[in-house]
Amino acid sequence: MKNNKNLSQELFEKYSLSFDLKSDKEVVESFNSQVGNPGSGVAKSSYLSAIKSQFIKREIDFSEISGYTKKVILKGKKLYID
Repeated sequence: MKNNKNLSQELFEKYSLSFDLKSDKEVVESFNSQVGNPGSGVAKSSYLSAIKSQFIKREIDFSEISGYTKKVILKGKKLYID
């Protein structure tokens, strides 16, 4: 069985590649799908990290967002609480 660090990196890379094929709107929808989702674990952590990485890569400003407690909307290159 793989250790969590290797699994985490492997999942992060998998999710990142998947997000690379999505539009900005689709990545935001992926973010919103996690609002209120109480799950946790290596897979979820890797998924959320890949979303954040996409925001950084795409130069989407998410500075007003803290956590996954409220859905967001994208206006231009900035996220706002919906």
